[in-house]
Amino acid sequence: KVYHSQMITQHEKTPDWFNSSLGRALLEQERDACAKLAPSGYYPRGLQAGGAAVDFLGGIECGERFFIGGEGECAARIANGGAHCAVADAAAMPFGGRSQDLIVLPHTLDCSDNPRAVLREASQVLTPQGCLVITGFNPWSLWAAAWLPAKYLKRGTPPRRYCRLGRVQDWLELLGFELAGARMLAYRPPLQNEKWRGKFAWLDKAGARWWPGLGAVYVLVGRKREIALDGRGDARLEWRRLLPGMAQPAAQRAAPAVSRAARGRN
Repeated sequence: KVYHSQMITQHEKTPDWFNSSLGRALLEQERDACAKLAPSGYYPRGLQAGGAAVDFLGGIECGERFFIGGEGECAARIANGGAHCAVADAAAMPFGGRSQDLIVLPHTLDCSDNPRAVLREASQVLTPQGCLVITGFNPWSLWAAAWLPAKYLKRGTPPRRYCRLGRVQDWLELLGFELAGARMLAYRPPLQNEKWRGKFAWLDKAGARWWPGLGAVYVLVGRKREIALDGRGDARLEWRRLLPGMAQPAAQRAAPAVSRAARGRN
């Protein structure tokens, strides 16, 4: 059954490119990465916003599953089965606060007019210690360079608004998320022909080892922190430990210096 949200009017924003041979192959690769990066455990309620061509919750142990998107996306998702579907915008999710234990946003930020509002909404819907999985295109990659001429020639391409990894990282820090996992994917050329893509499969292993920051897609897993009432600091993984060479939020770097200054005054 499809439910229509009364709060918003949903526009079809997800490009048809994701239904192409290359688009589906990429989404399946991202789904496998999400299943490996998401913290192990049982999630009573899971939500996927967008990316109807692939079930990202299928590889994760979830109880009740939900999907939101446009009418076309919901129709495609119903054909795959296994989830309650709602026609809604990711920036206005038809769920109560702290009602979802896991939210997956497969290129949802890339396809949104207001990606920061989507993250704020996801943060409100997530339960404390809930997990948020984000996939997005990396603008500093071979794929982005190859798509640049197609962008100006108005050919069929993926979303043209890329949310940079550093920016998404800063937004998650401001919303109170700690990093639970991260990975770059897709180092082979963006070829639609499956046979030719297979010939360049070795580039995925080589790229992950020798130029890890130039993958076409990033996958981030954030865990929503609980509000600390006892004054103790939260045990967070440093972003730079999992993503070498990427920018680290300024607030995280400055925290130790502020603490030392406070101890000096005492």
